[in-house]
Amino acid sequence: MIPHPYHLHISMSKRGITIGLDAVPRTGVPRGLLCVLCAVLGCRPDANHEPLTGCTKDVDCKGARICVDQLCVDPEPKGALQGQAAEPAQPDDSWRRGGPAGDRPSRGRGPLEAPKAAWEADLGSVVFARPTLGTDTEGRTVAYVGTHAGRFVGVLTDGDGAGTIVTDLTVGGMVWSTAARDARGRLYVGADDDTLYAIDPGSSKIAWSKKLGNCAPARAPGPEGARCDVDGGPTLGPDGDLYVGADGVYRVTTAGEIVWHWPTDVDRPKHVFSSPLVTEDGLVVFGGQDGFVTALDTADGTQKWRYKVGADVDGSAAAGIDGSVYIGADDGRMFALRTDGSLKWSFVAQSDIRSSVAVAPDGTIYLSSFDGNMYSLDPAGNVRWMLPTGGRIAASPVLDADGVVYVGSQDDRLYAVTAEGKVRWNVEFPTDIDSSVAITPAGTLVVGSDDGTLRGLR
Repeated sequence: MIPHPYHLHISMSKRGITIGLDAVPRTGVPRGLLCVLCAVLGCRPDANHEPLTGCTKDVDCKGARICVDQLCVDPEPKGALQGQAAEPAQPDDSWRRGGPAGDRPSRGRGPLEAPKAAWEADLGSVVFARPTLGTDTEGRTVAYVGTHAGRFVGVLTDGDGAGTIVTDLTVGGMVWSTAARDARGRLYVGADDDTLYAIDPGSSKIAWSKKLGNCAPARAPGPEGARCDVDGGPTLGPDGDLYVGADGVYRVTTAGEIVWHWPTDVDRPKHVFSSPLVTEDGLVVFGGQDGFVTALDTADGTQKWRYKVGADVDGSAAAGIDGSVYIGADDGRMFALRTDGSLKWSFVAQSDIRSSVAVAPDGTIYLSSFDGNMYSLDPAGNVRWMLPTGGRIAASPVLDADGVVYVGSQDDRLYAVTAEGKVRWNVEFPTDIDSSVAITPAGTLVVGSDDGTLRGLR
């Protein structure tokens, strides 16, 4: 079914009336026109390509392509859902950032129209972290996430059994951060008991745990009690090791051995909530509650440069297409830093910027703020558009394969916004949405919220 060029939707709530207009859907070149063009231009098959026309069965086509109306075409991906675009045929698998909250767009494409909850998993406590997607031994997509009660789960996201909890265990403290997942499928997550955990999801068991820092007791009140909380990352670097923020920053092997700790000459380092960014030229870049953005050498943890902000830097860094580092701070500024740590430009919002920055393939920068706005900036720092919501935004913007931006707000709504700044749709939740969205290859949006529920929307 071909949708109308525009879709108008109106919803009412205690906050008033919301009106949205969906964007025009993409269209392709008709097959008949392709055939005519080939006939005119003299397109001919060779040894490496199957004929455009003339197939009679699937075996006439190369690879996984199938024969449809005498044409060799790519099959519809398994798990594709009605009303959604298909998964990209060749997703961008290039390594850019390392870690689960990488700055490249997701492989999946989200719903074209306002989605509904396909499933809900009651986890019993606040879900702040962004879910990490992986596959189990049966090839099913699973979303892994921790809660503020220390519960860590894996939930099936698509197909038969979607919403079923398949991994379930408890760590020793609140989980704020997104888990990292290595090539073997093992997961790594930090908690507020000053501990980094390695988890085997198949057995729902802790493979090992490593205490970080010198905070005693771990749950002392005030800043000292939070100083060693393992909140920053972990980020899985291209070298296979973990980079994690706690009392400073650690490099830890996936076997749980500490390679180095920065700073080495400070008795009680400041807390690092920011998830470390591992750059392609071998730097670890992060913000700290010491008021600096710092870059270290991945090899030995030596300091390469520092940029003074003067306020807590709890936002997580992202890399621009030219190698610039973008990071937000509690003074409401987002900084664009060159690779040598010098300031390129800064952008001023009206309140704290504690989320990660998202960067589109064309260099467009998306950020959210406690001022309730999501911003789109060009690579020079000029505002392209601003989207106001009705509450603070702690969640990080997330891009899908079409460049649509998804972000939750403390106005209890999840927004889908086009690259041009038009609201494609918004849906209301029962509570604040501080968790960032994960988008499965089949197009399911997986998001947590403050009511302790993980939801799959499509």
